[in-house]
Amino acid sequence: MRADLRLIAPSLLALLLGGCAETPAPASDCSPQAQWRAGLERRLPDPTCSEDAAKEAHLLGTELAGLRAESAELGEQLRSASGEQAGALQRRQRQLQIDIEAIESEARIQGWMRD
Repeated sequence: MRADLRLIAPSLLALLLGGCAETPAPASDCSPQAQWRAGLERRLPDPTCSEDAAKEAHLLGTELAGLRAESAELGEQLRSASGEQAGALQRRQRQLQIDIEAIESEARIQGWMRD
């Protein structure tokens, strides 16, 4: 029985260590749609994606995420604002809404965003 264990142990060890090896990274999805989603989720752009369309999609997705966050923050501030401050916040929020609508329209035209 001991002889069998000596023969099996190296094979078992190799099998176990082989399972610990790194698995290859999945192939990058450099489609504009994938980069748009990455931007919306505020993830860094994939450095392997060099196409202009993918870069633009990521940039606009990131910008839209930032504008939405700023708009939500202004909404919170408006609840306690009054007078001139409220007016300024409302003007800024309206400009944000215009910018958000413009980016969303471009994303729909490009096919990055579905309703």
